[in-house]
Amino acid sequence: MEWSTYTPEGRRLVVRREDGAWVAQCGDGEVARSELLDVALIEAIHRDHEVVGHSLGIDYGSWTRERADSIERDYSGSG
Repeated sequence: MEWSTYTPEGRRLVVRREDGAWVAQCGDGEVARSELLDVALIEAIHRDHEVVGHSLGIDYGSWTRERADSIERDYSGSG
């Protein structure tokens, strides 16, 4: 199962569950992997050097938590 969304800057953010971990990739950045979804998301965003969230005044903590909650609900409902 794979989920796709976009950062506030419009960068594609792809997430999947793989071998008990969350795997995320933002744009052309490196893949991030963590047991915690919000950690994988924020690491993926930080690895995409074209995302500049601080310049737009975006609270990435809240934004990431909202995305993680939504994906986790969808994932829990699919099992």
